[in-house]
Amino acid sequence: MKKLAGLLVFLIVAYAVYNDLSIGTLPASKMQEPEISNEQKVEKPEKETTQGIPFFEHEVLPGDTVLSVIDRYLDSPLDVPVSQAVEDFKRLNDGTDPQKIKFGNIYKFPDYSSQN
Repeated sequence: MKKLAGLLVFLIVAYAVYNDLSIGTLPASKMQEPEISNEQKVEKPEKETTQGIPFFEHEVLPGDTVLSVIDRYLDSPLDVPVSQAVEDFKRLNDGTDPQKIKFGNIYKFPDYSSQN
């Protein structure tokens, strides 16, 4: 009986791993975008450049991250490595750690729209 229970647990775990690797738990094509009010939409101002990096300024809202703001601005997936986006954000904001941004503050975010 213990062998049968062990086999059953193994099969369930194997199926869960297979399903996660092949389909994923949150496939991007099936994820729904959260509703964004007109106040929360990122306005696309004229491009500015600092240190050769084009950027836009945005007031951070509760729940915003550097990548979510850039993705919302681009209206498409990010075409540059995440590490480059993080480094560009740090250079534009005098070394500010992207994980420590505070809502209500205005930051400069790298603009990769010309690369799309």
